[in-house]
Amino acid sequence: MSAHQRLEALTDLSKLSPVSDDIIVSCLRERFMTDNIYTNIGSSGLVALNPHKYVPTNADSVLQKYAAEYRDTSGHKEPLPPHIFQMANNAYYHMRRTTQDQCILFRCVFALYIIHSVY
Repeated sequence: MSAHQRLEALTDLSKLSPVSDDIIVSCLRERFMTDNIYTNIGSSGLVALNPHKYVPTNADSVLQKYAAEYRDTSGHKEPLPPHIFQMANNAYYHMRRTTQDQCILFRCVFALYIIHSVY
């Protein structure tokens, strides 16, 4: 398996070793290039990159898979890849089960390009 394939297959940034800014960016880039726009950071963090296009993994049918995954209590299930649907389902069903309020924090970072004109 090539280095690119290993970075693309990595679904959780907390499992990177060694950790550096360059490795994190490389992992996110490799996943982004294959339309894997969601990457976990441990069990409660998620990085979502805006693909600026339609991605089939955001379809309603995919939402149903994540809801079914949470309700499946058998030990034989294969985990689904990281997704915002997974985070929302986990928060919602945990709230229903425990009656404790849940919070999901979204933070957007925009890369601004400043164009300098020379006259």
